[in-house]
Amino acid sequence: MTFNRSFIIAGLAAMLAIPAVAAERQTLTFRGGAPIEPKALNDFLFPEAQCENVTYQCLSVRPSIDRSVGVEVRFPTASAELTPAARAQLEPIGKVLAARNGKLNPGEIVIEGHTDARGSAELNRKLSEKRAQAVVEHLVSAHKVAPASLQAVGRGKEQLREGSRPDSEVNRRVELVRKAN
Repeated sequence: MTFNRSFIIAGLAAMLAIPAVAAERQTLTFRGGAPIEPKALNDFLFPEAQCENVTYQCLSVRPSIDRSVGVEVRFPTASAELTPAARAQLEPIGKVLAARNGKLNPGEIVIEGHTDARGSAELNRKLSEKRAQAVVEHLVSAHKVAPASLQAVGRGKEQLREGSRPDSEVNRRVELVRKAN
């Protein structure tokens, strides 16, 4: 029996380096314009993919809790239109998800839109929903991601990343969540 030691070590390191945000979700965040590396994204969201084409026993399993990827997709104020920078930022995500076509369950990937605390709760919920839908539409049209595997949800200002700074731009974000079983 042969084990890929680098995979096991990388998997353990990844588990230890990714803090649990809530009891039921682990989050990997790309901030400050850091490039999203498709391999890191794929390994985090789909660790079981490491075992799909191997001839030896593999110990990787599908995550038992939700996993999310926080992406700083920026929108113009009060707009749900994707900027060229946002489209570029979604490129690696689109490639990773497109490579999983046929392997994802309906609604398995949830695109969550979030806003800062400015404005009414209803306005922010609608805006965040439109932004999440814009990301879904982009992933489907530009990357041919199976639409049934994606679900857009607007969270508004319910889940601020920085509650001590409710108007901060870091609260305006899109998160991609892979639902657990």
